[in-house]
Amino acid sequence: MEAVFPIHVKLNLQEGKKFYRYTYNEYTTAHGETHRSELNKVFHVTLKRLETEGFEYHIEIFDRVHRDKELSSSEKDFLDRIAEINNDVKLITDEYGRLKSIQNLPILQNKVEKTVEKLSRSYVGKKADDFYQFLKTLYRNEDLVAKDFLKYNHFGIILHQFYGRYNEKEDQVRHSIRYRNFMDNTIIDIDESVQTEAIRYDNELLLLQYTGNIPSDKNWEMFYGEMQRKEIVYHSETDFPKLDKYKGQILLDFITKEVLEHKLTIEFSLGENYQKKIIYHIKEISHEEL
Repeated sequence: MEAVFPIHVKLNLQEGKKFYRYTYNEYTTAHGETHRSELNKVFHVTLKRLETEGFEYHIEIFDRVHRDKELSSSEKDFLDRIAEINNDVKLITDEYGRLKSIQNLPILQNKVEKTVEKLSRSYVGKKADDFYQFLKTLYRNEDLVAKDFLKYNHFGIILHQFYGRYNEKEDQVRHSIRYRNFMDNTIIDIDESVQTEAIRYDNELLLLQYTGNIPSDKNWEMFYGEMQRKEIVYHSETDFPKLDKYKGQILLDFITKEVLEHKLTIEFSLGENYQKKIIYHIKEISHEEL
């Protein structure tokens, strides 16, 4: 099928419920040893078309499996209870599926405060405690909540910022995304970009591909400081934070523009003694596959 420009990648969907399976795999190699963390989720998305050219999303997770030997059972339970807060969230998007606002945020804030207050009475580990401190301020700011939805995990994969209008000869479409999971106590910005020649068509399926790069040396000192704290050897003149791979693929139905599958693979390194590989994957499944 030949491409006809401009291409409008927008979520032209009927009302109803879709089921997705989401997996997150993270491999961290330091001191020559590799640690794996895995999270599997099954969730459904209830979609409602609005009269004002847009959609209302209700995303609810009903199955969650943590596989991380460094997390205790109490920590996993803590994270699950916190994550359940988002089950009440309804997201309002434009016709392209780009997030505009979060509905019922005051209800969400109230639920956060009650849940966090109850869970904070018992100490369940540093990771969970750090997350508790983060949530105390996050849910009081709609802008922060919206950014958090789009940056992490399944929400950003479904409501992606690359949906929109594409012309054949326009420059690269790009945006910036921030990561906190490349190394402890660090943040790094990635510039993602997609070009029209990266949009492929095959048997009524549309494949949108994008890549990423680290735009500057901003925040690099965070990584060097963490390497020193962890006593991981690196060479200051030759080793620096870099992306060995950053490739995203969004598979959509060419007619409805429905997200069928989305995968993002990231390979990050800082010299020979520290590597991180992260794979996000979401795929639509049938009710029978649940």
